[in-house]
Amino acid sequence: MPVSDTDLISLVEATQKSSSPSLLLSTAAFIGSLVEGACAILVASASAKLFVGLGAVAGAAKASRLHADIVRIPVLLVSAAAALITLLVLWNAWRARNRSAARWRKKPMTLREKFSFAITLVASVLTLALVVGEVIEHPVFHVH
Repeated sequence: MPVSDTDLISLVEATQKSSSPSLLLSTAAFIGSLVEGACAILVASASAKLFVGLGAVAGAAKASRLHADIVRIPVLLVSAAAALITLLVLWNAWRARNRSAARWRKKPMTLREKFSFAITLVASVLTLALVVGEVIEHPVFHVH
């Protein structure tokens, strides 16, 4: 059965007509994904802006009232107390986990639990070290 030129042209036109809605849909989906990507970048940069702002405040603290003893000492006390409480909680969890009464239900810690435990421990010890360093350093470099 021979195929004529008009049959081929009508097939091509039918294909073009049916593909235009999918092209429109694809374009709309692409534009939507661009907008969502921009939103994700803006949300992520908001937290970065917060950290930059806090760093600027910390940098300016030397020349402001935030460096006064009335602010500095309570912040050091709260930081030290929070670090000590965190270390106490970690020690209690470790102690309870290793008790003989808990051995029958003890499961190995997952990698995520080990990582979380290690990060918490390091952060608490580092906080205490920074507090001790500030207590030792402040009278030396900031004589009133």
